[in-house]
Amino acid sequence: KIWRPAPFFRNAKEAEYHRMTTLNFWLYIFPNGEIFFETHWFPRLSDAIRMNELMDLEELYIEKFYKHYCDGVRKTGNFSCLEVSFQLKRRLDYHMTRTYIPTAICVVFSWISVWLPEEFVTGRIFGALTLFLTLSAESSAVKEMLPKVSYMKAIDLWFGFTASFVFITMVEALIVISLEYKSRQLRLKAEADLDDISRYQMMLLMLESSRYHSTARNIDKYCRTLYPVVFLVFLIIYYFVITEGDETKCLQRINDEF
Repeated sequence: KIWRPAPFFRNAKEAEYHRMTTLNFWLYIFPNGEIFFETHWFPRLSDAIRMNELMDLEELYIEKFYKHYCDGVRKTGNFSCLEVSFQLKRRLDYHMTRTYIPTAICVVFSWISVWLPEEFVTGRIFGALTLFLTLSAESSAVKEMLPKVSYMKAIDLWFGFTASFVFITMVEALIVISLEYKSRQLRLKAEADLDDISRYQMMLLMLESSRYHSTARNIDKYCRTLYPVVFLVFLIIYYFVITEGDETKCLQRINDEF
């Protein structure tokens, strides 16, 4: 009897193996004692199944693989062992088109509210609210595809910042609308009490109304510059978090070991 190896995935949470183990194994012994073992074999010259040799994953690709012997004495005996480790790397283009670019566009769209007139309440509030809900739905969809872990991932940092950014934009719109509402109320009060108040009181009301209006305008003006600058700084920091993160350091340690 010739011993046949038992291949398995050491760190797999779930795996399936071909159930037919009779025709699915092929073993050939060369005259020099070398053994050729194959786990998938079709005994016909013309196979009914066509395999795509360039088959690849959408999210990952095999950057390199390592093989080494892991022989050792175990509880069940002394067995020969050959281990192959595949180093997978995430496809940047997949995540860029699937996650980063759409969410970044949502953040940029939220800046439109600071360019709208202060009186345009519907566009300022409901626009930012719609974008916030869109980011929340996108975050939930992405998290469903990722493994559930107890630590914060880089994608969690991204969605946390973008959602907070849109939320701050919505809060800024509420502040500007509130200031503009107070300015309008003071102006209407001055116009309604034109015959009942003195010129000095009229001037105070108009100055206070103008102050609220100027404050709202200044907030919008500063945010038009502040939003792009803050987002650009975050992109730079996030890039270094990705390139210098624990995942990259872990891959470097693996390369050093092999």
